[in-house]
Amino acid sequence: MIDFDELRGEVFKRHSLALTPDDPILVSVTLNELVLQRYLEMTTERYSQANRELLVGTAQYVEQAKATAGRVITDAADYVAKEMRQAASLTLADVSGQIRRELADAQTLARDASFGSRDAQTAKQGALIAAVIAGAAAVVALAAVVVVLVKG
Repeated sequence: MIDFDELRGEVFKRHSLALTPDDPILVSVTLNELVLQRYLEMTTERYSQANRELLVGTAQYVEQAKATAGRVITDAADYVAKEMRQAASLTLADVSGQIRRELADAQTLARDASFGSRDAQTAKQGALIAAVIAGAAAVVALAAVVVVLVKG
């Protein structure tokens, strides 16, 4: 509230004009004060309403941001999981192919070893037969030497 005595004193000091307490100019001061007070009340209410709307809007924005972040994280996790499955599948296929090749090589070596074993068995039997024939030939040769010595 305006102090009219202080206001009249300031007008007298600045303008050397004395205002009486019932001077009509003071009515306009009162009206200005009332209008300004009402304007401040309206402005304060509008500011409060705008602030409430801003808070509601901010809360909604935060919720939307959380939902969007959740979708981004979920989509990123799905993408990473898909890529990991693809990489694991490719690695598994590569390893499986390598294992199949190595298994085929091992089977080939086993067959070759089996054939080598049969060849060694055959060679052993051939060597045994050759030794028996050589022994028989030595006996025949010895008998021939004995016959030649006895006849002569």
